[in-house]
Amino acid sequence: MEFKHEELVEREKEIAGYLLLDLSLKQICDKTGLQKKIIAAHIQNMIEKLGTKDMKTLIELLRSIRL
Repeated sequence: MEFKHEELVEREKEIAGYLLLDLSLKQICDKTGLQKKIIAAHIQNMIEKLGTKDMKTLIELLRSIRL
């Protein structure tokens, strides 16, 4: 699979890091001060940018790359 993770904005990279720590959406909200719907939108953007089908495969892909 080919992707351009450099296309991720800094906030997406930050959220990706929290996903890799297995934090829940609520925990990510607490860490970032963002609303759940904003976190979900960033995750959806990452799914689209990296060409994955869902959050589970997004996390698997993130584990295989270095941000």
